[in-house]
Parts: sequence; C-alpha cells; structure tokens
Amino acid sequence: MAVIASRTTGRVGSYLDDILFPCSRMEILRCAEDNEAPDVILDAIENLQDRRYWSVGDIVECIERSR
Repeated sequence: MAVIASRTTGRVGSYLDDILFPCSRMEILRCAEDNEAPDVILDAIENLQDRRYWSVGDIVECIERSR
C-alpha cells in the first residue's frame, strides 16, 4: 500500500502544471479535474485541509501526512 501511496503523490504535480500559487483546495481539485487526474488523485486532493497551499511540494507533503 505504501508503494501505491508514493506513486500517487509522485504523480500529483503532473496534473497541476497550470495552477497558480497560492491556491485553495478547491482550486487544486478543479485544476486536477480539468487535467483529467485519476480518481485516486482526486480523492487525495478532496481529503486535504481547506487552506491555502503554496507549492506542489506543500500539497504532496500534506497528502503524504494524511495517509
């Protein structure tokens, strides 16, 4: 399961190429949806805290901590 989680977080950035920081969880989700991210990534984003995010690294770190 840890390998799957690692692959998922490693791919998050590839679906957020055109996002502008700082951004909200909803903006991240909308961008990922627009870029046709798979459900596993959309689910991880939906579980993020509702706050401002400052980079893809910030997003990935929070996803990893929530698992």
